[in-house]
Amino acid sequence: MKEKHLEFWLSWNNNAEKLRLPVLPPKLSVKMGHTYHDIDLVSVGQSTIIGEPQLKEYSFSSLWPEMYDSGLCDYSGFPSPEEFVATIERWKNTGWPIRFIVTGSKINTAATIRDFSYDWDGFDIEYSLSLKEYQFIHLESVKVNIVFQAPSGKWKPLPAQKSEKDTSKKKKGKRPDTKAAKVSSTKEKSSKEKLVDKYLARGKPKLK
Repeated sequence: MKEKHLEFWLSWNNNAEKLRLPVLPPKLSVKMGHTYHDIDLVSVGQSTIIGEPQLKEYSFSSLWPEMYDSGLCDYSGFPSPEEFVATIERWKNTGWPIRFIVTGSKINTAATIRDFSYDWDGFDIEYSLSLKEYQFIHLESVKVNIVFQAPSGKWKPLPAQKSEKDTSKKKKGKRPDTKAAKVSSTKEKSSKEKLVDKYLARGKPKLK
């Protein structure tokens, strides 16, 4: 059986910084999820709508030794355990994804650091690392040209609208002719005075 030579690499900012694990993890756990929506249909029962696959999750545990051990380590000259922990924490706090590569496999993906825990005995560090696949989103800008065309013909001004004050006015009836009313009352008064004068001109009646 042909043996595979595996190497675990973690890099950041397009390989500006990278780490190779000195001790291979005994195993790598991969979780692949999928979205499902269960619905209840009348006269049919429950049914399932299959959605899209979820992002993969990777987790592994290993040892980061302080000193090189030929029977344990794949290479020498690796950073100290303290430098390893500081690098992982700094990458995690930048808010940018890292790249996770396992040579000899198909694993080569951008990922986010979801969980990092370790135990330190003063020398070596035993750690656990959880990563989740990261998907880049590319937004494309689209240029749209909108042509405004004026309608044919001449522009005609809109008719002036009456204000609410004008429309609220009520039509009033014709005012009575006060002059004619005064004349008629004067005529009535003069005729009455004539009757009174005529009566007084007769004098008092004589008693027999």
